[in-house]
Amino acid sequence: MAFILWLGLVAAGYSRLLKYSFRDGGATAAPRTLPLSLAGGTPLERPQIFLALHPRCPCSRATMHELEKILTRAPNRADVTVLMFQPAAVSASWTEGALLDECRRLNCRIRPDPDGALASSLGSLTSGALVLYDASGHLRYRGGITSARGHEGDNPGASAVIEVLTGLRESLSSMPVFGCPISELQTNSVPAPASAGL
Repeated sequence: MAFILWLGLVAAGYSRLLKYSFRDGGATAAPRTLPLSLAGGTPLERPQIFLALHPRCPCSRATMHELEKILTRAPNRADVTVLMFQPAAVSASWTEGALLDECRRLNCRIRPDPDGALASSLGSLTSGALVLYDASGHLRYRGGITSARGHEGDNPGASAVIEVLTGLRESLSSMPVFGCPISELQTNSVPAPASAGL
């Protein structure tokens, strides 16, 4: 009887983990053309990637690893700007950590995003949301680049971004974003659910 009870608890925990891992985050429609507030005021020379990240989201490590794969398979095809969330009332040092170090290692432009306002203007409400505009400022992709929360590996989102950057795909694509909701992560610590293993 004890074994059956234990087995039931394990099955319930595993089911909860799966539901959590594959529950996508929220998003709203991204602008069809690059907003002037993010364009930089000069003509674009190549496609622009904007990645919304929360520095305390444990799911974002997998997103950064997938971004590195994209940049390796489509080298020098896009400029990458990370919109790094920070509460408006704190100093920039609040964002320091392994995730920010990884952004620097990949030569991403890092733009502080007080209270997530810039990410929100792109419809990005979830950490790990990526928006890609071509060199003409037209939207070509929005969504995630992982297959589940905190999971690395080949996935349709990352593949779509690579295909757009390498000229194999022109049409607009979108995929779910698997990450933590930025609006719910405005505290100093963001513990992952114990069953998630993140």
